[in-house]
Amino acid sequence: VREANSIFIKNGVVEAIGNGLSEAADQTIDAHGITAIPGLIDSHSHPSIGEYTPAQNSLSWITNYMHGGVTSLISAGELHLPGLPLPPDARTALSVAIVTKKCYDNLRPSGVKVHAGTLLLVPGLTEKDFDEIHALGIKLVKFIFYDYSLLPNGEAERYVDWAHARGIKVKIHSGGVSRSGVSQVAGFAMVQKIKPDIIGHITGGPIPMPEEDMIRIASETECFMEICTSGNYRLALVLARLVKAKNLHHRVLIGTDTPGGTGIVPRGVLREVAFLSSVGEIEPEKAICMATGNVGRAHDLNIGILEEDRPADLVLLHKITGSVAKDALDSFGKGDLPGISTVIIDGEIRVAGRSQQ
Repeated sequence: VREANSIFIKNGVVEAIGNGLSEAADQTIDAHGITAIPGLIDSHSHPSIGEYTPAQNSLSWITNYMHGGVTSLISAGELHLPGLPLPPDARTALSVAIVTKKCYDNLRPSGVKVHAGTLLLVPGLTEKDFDEIHALGIKLVKFIFYDYSLLPNGEAERYVDWAHARGIKVKIHSGGVSRSGVSQVAGFAMVQKIKPDIIGHITGGPIPMPEEDMIRIASETECFMEICTSGNYRLALVLARLVKAKNLHHRVLIGTDTPGGTGIVPRGVLREVAFLSSVGEIEPEKAICMATGNVGRAHDLNIGILEEDRPADLVLLHKITGSVAKDALDSFGKGDLPGISTVIIDGEIRVAGRSQQ
């Protein structure tokens, strides 16, 4: 938390943070002393066709998330394409990743940065395929449909080695099966064998792994652990208490696991921050980090931290009129959602005056 009252942005980058900055600017926002936080990053989203999602037959969902303070989305796989065979074969999985990566590189709905093209790992991929996704800038692969009965042949371990050799992060769908009904169940034993970097929705998406498995992952590994809006709130509370007791805040990520069966949740990340702050009793500023800088660090992306020489992605927010809270952080601590007045992405004002959410 920085006790500064001015932020100077130039060419889409935060140039200075301080008190009483007086640099000449093309545009000045008087924020009246409210709170500035980094733009929220949804650690677990399922984009597919621009701002249309067949999962819920909804339009403009990314813009609505932006009005909920989300400036970046991390794809956990583009698996809601109508008619996509599940599980896909290797060529289909690779093709979907390549097409969606190229499309979202060419499209930023309302300025939101969509990190798409996450490769769904299935049998039959080659090292050349990993070269291809690396050359395109894809930085994430995911185990979700992989047949774990094949683990003795060593292919899954090779996938992890090929990914890490290219700086690509590995995520695993954990817990019970997903909306698709054909994803694979994974708990502590599978995490131990595969050794991913990120445990997708460790508290459920929607069904979590057994509680004891979650506790072992938190205690015995260094994996990033993701809490999603779509998950089991009892397990999220158990994990929050464990994180506090063992000082594991730096390993927790917040996402929504939407669009999907849970629906479209524009305020999902805000709600999860409020839940962890108020019910989980994690300091609000630390819960915000779980939805910003932790996600950027987990995915090796230069986003999520509000400081000099970083992209100017930020949100101005404050208590909503009528709330008993005194400011935005206190709102989260009391379980209230704050109100968003301004969203800035790469120095461009995308929401001004009042969020639609």
